[in-house]
Amino acid sequence: MEWQKLLVTIVLLSLRIEAKVVSEGDGEWTHQVNLDEDYGIKFRWKNTKDGSDGSQYWLFMEFSARASGYVGVGFSPHGGMAGGDMAIAWQDSDGSPRLLDFYAIDNAHPIEDSKQDYTLLNFEIRDGWTTFSFKRRWDTCDPSDIVITNDTMRLIWAYSDSKPEIRGGNFRAPYHGTVNRGARSVILADGGAYPPFPDENPELYPGVKVWDFRMDKARVEPKNTTYYCKIVKFTDTSKKHHLIGWKPLIQKENRNIVHHIVLFECRVPAEQVLLFDRHHTSHPGGTCYTPNMPAQWGENCVAFSLTWVVGSEGEMLPDHVGSPLGEEHGGATYFMVEMHYENPGHLTTTDSSGIRVFYTDQLRQYDGGVMLVGYRHSPFLLIPPNQNQFLIHGVCGAECTSKMIPPTGIRISNTLVHLHLAGKKIRLRHFRNGVELPIIAEDNHYDFNYQQSRQLKNELVILPGDELITECEYQTKDVDKYIIGGLATNQEMCQVFFFYYPRIPLSQCTSQYEFHDFFKGLHVDGVEGEVLKPLNMPYNPDLLSPEDREKDLADDARELEAIEEGISFKSVFNYMNITSPANLRGKTVGKWLEESEWSDVNGKELERYWKYGKQYQFCSKPGLKRVVLD
Repeated sequence: MEWQKLLVTIVLLSLRIEAKVVSEGDGEWTHQVNLDEDYGIKFRWKNTKDGSDGSQYWLFMEFSARASGYVGVGFSPHGGMAGGDMAIAWQDSDGSPRLLDFYAIDNAHPIEDSKQDYTLLNFEIRDGWTTFSFKRRWDTCDPSDIVITNDTMRLIWAYSDSKPEIRGGNFRAPYHGTVNRGARSVILADGGAYPPFPDENPELYPGVKVWDFRMDKARVEPKNTTYYCKIVKFTDTSKKHHLIGWKPLIQKENRNIVHHIVLFECRVPAEQVLLFDRHHTSHPGGTCYTPNMPAQWGENCVAFSLTWVVGSEGEMLPDHVGSPLGEEHGGATYFMVEMHYENPGHLTTTDSSGIRVFYTDQLRQYDGGVMLVGYRHSPFLLIPPNQNQFLIHGVCGAECTSKMIPPTGIRISNTLVHLHLAGKKIRLRHFRNGVELPIIAEDNHYDFNYQQSRQLKNELVILPGDELITECEYQTKDVDKYIIGGLATNQEMCQVFFFYYPRIPLSQCTSQYEFHDFFKGLHVDGVEGEVLKPLNMPYNPDLLSPEDREKDLADDARELEAIEEGISFKSVFNYMNITSPANLRGKTVGKWLEESEWSDVNGKELERYWKYGKQYQFCSKPGLKRVVLD
């Protein structure tokens, strides 16, 4: 019988079970996540260390399913049965609990492991639910077991009302069917941020208030990607409050199309406050980054406040830090909500999803903020096809951190990495005086459909003069055309958001390959075209007007979407004409890219050229106010 995927869920059914697990693991559950909201399946776990040097990690897990036959939980390289490593628990015919360690070579019945590395801690069947908990080492030194790491892990689960049998020493379990199974990415390491939320455990968060905002039947266009924006106002400003967490409020039938939600702080000039208050807050919202979006939204609402991305449960900030709310208290009063809908089926529908914000007037020790580092949203983020591994580097340079970070530094508490579909790995590297320090954020098994923030176990300090390099790895073996950076999921990004404290007036520190070096890497010496004007390329802030010089460039992706010339962002290189070398003159850059035969060899040559070439540095205060660099 075919086995596809195996189970991980947790529902704590009795204090007796909890007490047993706590005694085994020396502490309460530290992480929890909903695996299947429709069936109430949840999952809780924790990690402990042992050994004199604290180098041995143990994973403790508990889950339950509405099943009386067996339940199972496993780990898989790609979310399927093949290559999986799993534990299955059931009650024997004499009433004794059983647990066995299995592995799978392909999509078939699992094989009992000769080395049993899972230890059963508790087992109970009550009211039709089977609950069990177990422990195992992160690294069992068993080639049939998957090593647990700090990367995104794929959990697989299944359950059945039919009992397994052992015949002649061989374990046989009835097929669980196509419904009683699932797979989910999760960060099992302690950095994964899965705390209980205040609306679920109010006794843990006395005095915490709730601010909900939703779209009002936002129209989702029948196309792949829709960005929908709306202005909201925080009204509880009589005293200072701290934003301390958030969780998504996703309309059930639209779970598969809501990709991300971003809340931007609006820095509203005094002369526009009345306009925002009377007009923009009552505006029903509409498609972002088009000529129809009020210009004041794009000009004033560009500083990140919070980000939720598909797969995330939400986030709670550390106990000693919060984000101030209310402009008179160091935060923002007006916010722009950006909803990203990904609609490959081109459905015509409406959506009323949103965010629940948790805030309090019991102020934390520090005011914190969100910073974005990495590579700009730009077509000059380009990934050739047919690449097994292609790296893009975004730089937050010393010239920016020297100017904007105070002598005592800032401390990073939480990170969120962000790529799109071609992204496979990402890391945020940290350099000081030419010496590399420990990596700030890393995921070597990135899953586009699971983007959960991580809370650092040991907060990291960034000092003036430090450099942060975001290194993104893409795989395009199955892609027949080059990919550019942009807003749609079939375009790419290379970003890390991090929450830090104390709050400083720096919101973005990003880079982009220098214009001439970008094209020289493609063996193009000169280009021209009207499309370069709205992109301000080649970039030279000294040539801008005094008014324009005060602001950093808006992201190319948003800039091109908003102009009315009908230029498609996806084909922007078709509007750039090659002027040299002579053998390419008369072709567009887009045509040249399509005609080029790409291999891993010339892809690596391009990657190396860009890696060691020049980059533009973009160092921006809230409101995209440009920091003038030396």
